[in-house]
Amino acid sequence: MRALVTGGTGFLGSYMTRHLAGEGVEVTATHLPRLEPQGATQAPNVRVAPLDVTDRAQVERIVAEVRPDVIYHFAGQAFVIPSWEDPAGTYATNLTGTLYLLEELRHHFPTTRFAFAGSGTEYGDPPRIPTPEDSPLRPTSPYASSKAGADLLCYQYFRSFEIPVFRYRIFGTTGPGKRGDSTNDFASQIADLERQPDPRVLRVGNLDKQRDIQDVRDAVRAMVAVVEHGAPGEAYNIASGVPRNVRSNLDTLLSFARAPIRVESVPERMRLVDEPIHLADVSKLRGLGWSPQIPFDQTLRDILESWRHPVAAG
Repeated sequence: MRALVTGGTGFLGSYMTRHLAGEGVEVTATHLPRLEPQGATQAPNVRVAPLDVTDRAQVERIVAEVRPDVIYHFAGQAFVIPSWEDPAGTYATNLTGTLYLLEELRHHFPTTRFAFAGSGTEYGDPPRIPTPEDSPLRPTSPYASSKAGADLLCYQYFRSFEIPVFRYRIFGTTGPGKRGDSTNDFASQIADLERQPDPRVLRVGNLDKQRDIQDVRDAVRAMVAVVEHGAPGEAYNIASGVPRNVRSNLDTLLSFARAPIRVESVPERMRLVDEPIHLADVSKLRGLGWSPQIPFDQTLRDILESWRHPVAAG
């Protein structure tokens, strides 16, 4: 089987690339041309290729070259805070880039399965907790609204052209090698502070929130399960279904620290809009036979160790 993993050298994409390669799939993993490939994608059946999804000619060329049986589409602007600074660029990448891929499938590869990496932030501050997939989309950032737009675009291409799309609503994923999420931010500061003299001060944003966070390795297995056993056109929450208090996650990481560390809240780490709780209803996902396998304390230990020994991380 041939798979195209866009953004395949990024965090989620590189884990997906390694997983698929380990299953014997022939993988093409793409990276943004102006950036060096990141993530451990070395394997006999992995090819790494440049791709800017905002360039339609590049999209057409890579899909024609690979002729994939399945596309896992992770390429995009992946963070909330930068989306406020560049909403136009966020939309160009997340929405228009998805459109170009769907158009290529519509015209030339209509049976290729297309898995879109949407976000749990599409729900915004939802009326129902845990949040099922039929909840309304109420995005509260340019990032979330760009993902919601692309999500609906995928559904439209399924209804209009019968493209076999699978729509992920990905809640928090974490693990070694991630940048920009709270657990890796905390762990990176702890690893650095362990090497510093007193006073050791860890700077944080809002800790009084709950997030549905899972190990990226469990998330990748869930995504593959959706493509292999899910219903085309449907949306699936990719999540643990467990609310994790951000303050508790920090406390657990601090319990692993090798030196005493003080915590300080600073305004520059606060988001403009920060919903108090994200929690997914994962009954639909579990109905496909998936269940998490990695204890979250082990995830946190692995993350901290990856920052203590960065050369070996990822």
